[in-house]
Amino acid sequence: MNKEPLGLYIFRFVLGLGLFAFMCMLYWSSVLIEEEVKFVISEIAQLKNDVFNLRSDINNVKSDLLLEIAKQQQTWHQEGPQTSSHVVHRKTSSNRPHLHDQYPNLLQDDPFYTVTLPKMLGENFKPKGVFHGATLGKPKDLHPFSNWYPVTSWISQCNVAVATSLFGKYETYSPDMALKMEERKIEGTDIPEYWVHLRDNVFWQPLRKDFFSEDLNLAPHFFHKHQVTAHDFKFYFDALMNPYVQEDGAIALRTYLNDIKEIEVIDNLTFVVRWKTENFPGLDGKPTPKIKYIAKLWTAALRPLASFVYQYFPDGKKIIEDDSDSSTYRTNSLWGQNFSLHWAKNIIVSCGPWIFDGMSDRQIKFKRNPDYYFPYATLVQAMEVQFKESPDNIWQDFKANKLDSYNIQPSQLSELATFLKSPEYQEQEKKQDAIKRLDYLMRSYTYLGWNQAKPYFKSKKVRQALTMAIDRRRIIKEYLNGMGIEINGSFFRYSPAYDESLSPWPFDLDRSRHLLEEEGWYDSDGDGIIDKEINGKRVPFRFSLTYYVKNPVTKSICEYVSTALKELGIACNLNGVDVADLSAAFDDKSFDAIYLAWMLGTPPEDPKQIFYSEGAKAKGSSNSVGFANAEADKIIDQLQYEYDPKKRIELYHRFDAILHEEQPYTFLYTPKTTMLYREYLQNVFIPADRQDLVPGANVEEPVPSIFWIKQ
Repeated sequence: MNKEPLGLYIFRFVLGLGLFAFMCMLYWSSVLIEEEVKFVISEIAQLKNDVFNLRSDINNVKSDLLLEIAKQQQTWHQEGPQTSSHVVHRKTSSNRPHLHDQYPNLLQDDPFYTVTLPKMLGENFKPKGVFHGATLGKPKDLHPFSNWYPVTSWISQCNVAVATSLFGKYETYSPDMALKMEERKIEGTDIPEYWVHLRDNVFWQPLRKDFFSEDLNLAPHFFHKHQVTAHDFKFYFDALMNPYVQEDGAIALRTYLNDIKEIEVIDNLTFVVRWKTENFPGLDGKPTPKIKYIAKLWTAALRPLASFVYQYFPDGKKIIEDDSDSSTYRTNSLWGQNFSLHWAKNIIVSCGPWIFDGMSDRQIKFKRNPDYYFPYATLVQAMEVQFKESPDNIWQDFKANKLDSYNIQPSQLSELATFLKSPEYQEQEKKQDAIKRLDYLMRSYTYLGWNQAKPYFKSKKVRQALTMAIDRRRIIKEYLNGMGIEINGSFFRYSPAYDESLSPWPFDLDRSRHLLEEEGWYDSDGDGIIDKEINGKRVPFRFSLTYYVKNPVTKSICEYVSTALKELGIACNLNGVDVADLSAAFDDKSFDAIYLAWMLGTPPEDPKQIFYSEGAKAKGSSNSVGFANAEADKIIDQLQYEYDPKKRIELYHRFDAILHEEQPYTFLYTPKTTMLYREYLQNVFIPADRQDLVPGANVEEPVPSIFWIKQ
């Protein structure tokens, strides 16, 4: 074996040592470069934030100027048809190549906001104070597609839509995020498409570190403002239609929006909505394509979803790295499943009149958005909503003057009379904190839902019998102190859709027993419970009624229902649960019967969400009782394309008659609401009652967005 010279060994050692030192220096250099890059990125993000803060300051000044301009709107309004939105149109049309004067604006300025409200508020008005409210229970999350009413209302006030209704008037359209909405014809056809032209001065607010746990490190990307663009509106629609997004609200809204054929983004501030068509015989007898009657309304109702948040992981990386395909967020399963569990589901990303200001176990807070384009959109500086375990907790806080308003429970009206005579209240009155009262009929109804997947409730005769076994007038008189009215179906009592000629089912125990016997239900073994042979087995009529346990009125009514049904030999076991379990039972259709209420939509009424058979077996659908009726489906389909008002009323009335016959619900009552509020809360009125302020108004309930606090 040959030996190498000692010098060669030394040379190799020195060379190896040198290479090792070089690699160490190279690694150290790369680390320094990486740190420097991170520093530069951070500095750029900070610079962007400073620029946006400067813009915010400018917008604050602009907000004050807009307040002054709004006070001059009466003069502008009297000069003719060139309203404020047209003024903006003329000023911006030079750099908005897709705006064309040849197409009229489907949106009209609202004289209540441009003329009436500024006069009511006075020249020196400035939003002040904190509005204090309360709600029952804390929501499980604040997901953008929640179906829980308080959450959807909070999200709405922190967001924008294409358009909004004229104050106090249904089926009207006024500018919101859109400056202009046009109806154009698809080239070579008579099929309409809607062109939406957005404002360029609406921004998503930065996220805040304190909204999240300490171990969640967010990228700088989330800490500055982002412009709301047409891409955010398309992202909202795509997310909503993604079949892997199984949030309750998404499933419900798909009922209305699944007939949008496409949303095409033209540029950052312009998009086009195209709806699917159905062929109907025209005047010449030839098939004529038509879009749905509600197409314009739902186009106006479209809103944005914050793509700068919901397309990303916390570290700033995109959930779907290559999202260049326009259908990515509508079809991708990975993104859809991630969205349902998104890291930002416990906040509300805000771009609207209100900014989400945090949520704890006790409350949720909001603050006025000083950058918002319309200064009269919110008339107080902040809002705090307390989470309470029961209506009694809310009532005690209102009496202690910790809340500004409260919709009092019927059972508490006698307590109100006593409180108004108390020394405590006399002191409040001296401090100009007197209690005022406003009574109105709430746009809602309360019902018992019978799950038709259960053997007890498959027969309409049984459901009719159950309805006739429950004395709704007694419920209204004894449990609501008269604060409710009987109803015959699912439409609002004072809507043209409601059929006045259809009487609610009477309270009639004898007829109820007879119908049950006709369906084979009788007590065969003398145990006091009626039973029936089903699939060769005697089944006792025993079921559970699920309800929200922390509402004492609800609990009392359910206890009465259980007692009433016992008269017929039916064992109704009460299953009182909290909000989360109630919501889960509803979504899973795992209940036997359920006590709930629906808040009713505004005209034009569309019963598809609740009663269309397509959702009868779908998890999470609003058709929780599994109602399926071929004629009802046909009417719902006809309503989609019927533009004639008289024919629409005829269809509504026939649909009402079907529900009355089928009784998928026992419709209990529509509540009369008594809103209590402190005298410093201003602008509390019902638009329909103030024709002097809002000529032609048909909204029968107060509008909280115009409340302000007198100090």
